[in-house]
Parts: sequence; C-alpha cells; structure tokens
Amino acid sequence: MLSVLGAARAGQQRPTPVEVLAEQFLGYEIVITDEGLFADPDYLGGIVFEDQSITVNAALTAHEGRYNFTIAHEIGHHVLHRDHYLRNKTTNTAQIICRDTHEKPLVERQADRFAAALLMPAEWVIAAFETLSTGSQPVDRPTTGMLRGIAARVVETGQFANVSNTAMVNRLIDLGLVSGALYQSGRPQDFYRDARFIGFNQRTLRLAVAVLRHPLRFIKKIRRSK
Repeated sequence: MLSVLGAARAGQQRPTPVEVLAEQFLGYEIVITDEGLFADPDYLGGIVFEDQSITVNAALTAHEGRYNFTIAHEIGHHVLHRDHYLRNKTTNTAQIICRDTHEKPLVERQADRFAAALLMPAEWVIAAFETLSTGSQPVDRPTTGMLRGIAARVVETGQFANVSNTAMVNRLIDLGLVSGALYQSGRPQDFYRDARFIGFNQRTLRLAVAVLRHPLRFIKKIRRSK
C-alpha cells in the first residue's frame, strides 16, 4: 500500500494520476465497455487479477469524478485484496470482482476508503480546508447545500480536479472536518434525507416534495379550500 501511495505523491503531483498508477506503475490494462455485466449501469467497475485488467463502465466516461474514483477503487482491491484472493481461490478460472451502487460488503467499503485516501490525501484536504473563511475549526451540522459548497471550495483550492463534489463531501466527513453531517450519494434524495436529519417529519417531507413536483396542483388545492 505504501509503495502505491508513495508513487502517487511523488513530486506532490495534483490531481493524483490514477490512470498512470494503474497502467504504468501496476501494469493493468484499463478496459472501457458497456457490454456484458457492464450493460447494467449499477456495475461501475471491476478487476481481474489474473489478466491484469481493470474494467470501467463506459457510462462513467461522462463523469470524470466517478471515473477516477472507480479506477482508484480497483487499485484499492489490488493493494488490499489481491494476495488474499490469489492464495484462496478455488478454481483456475479468472474471476472479476465488481462493485455496484447498492449495499456494499466489507471489501467494497475498504476499497472505497482506499480510493478516497489515494485521490484526496488527508494532508492536502486539511490544508485546503484551512484556507477557507470558516478557518480550521470543524463545521457543525451543515445543511446539504452548505456541505456541498464547502466541498466545492476545497476541490478548487486544493486542485482536486479529478474528484466529484460528492467524493469530497464524504472525505470531509471522514476526516472530521465537518460534524453532524450525513454521507452523500450524489442523488436528489440526499437533500430529502438532510431534511429528515434536521427534524422534518415524514408527512411534512412528503408534502414538500409534492409541492415541488406539482406546484400548480397545490395552488389550486389551496384555492378550493378557501
């Protein structure tokens, strides 16, 4: 692990060149496809240790942050899980290790944490955070909008050009730079979940969502009730 992280930070190159690490340092071929398993958008990436190949869903090429995080995630599998897998596999057939966007087993969570550390080294993130007007003190219980705003400024200040806002949000939480915040998925429900977190009940939340979706219908309903 240290050799990979050391190579990534040699010369303090920013952003972390994960494609270079995968291809030139570790010797993997990166394959981009929308066929087979990867016709399903839930399958983001996979790694075959025996073939020295990393496969990325073609849909991710339009999302630089997710694309780079996926490659970093697969590098995490190489560093953390390759030796154990090769020692304990029961067949001679190469198997692909994939991840999807649903509930993740431990090895997938471990690879995610590795990817976050590789793309967003703690010292770089902390240094960028300390330049913000909020200072170096953790931000307590920010709204989702505030949280994403802080993450955007850290991305810009720290030159994290190849990570998504969502990845930076979650890294800030991991490093304790914000407190009382929820991990984000990058989907609209993050804002609904944030509303529940600060005390909205389910009925109020459903009403708010209904108003946003059908504002004219809600206005007509109010008029009829008068």
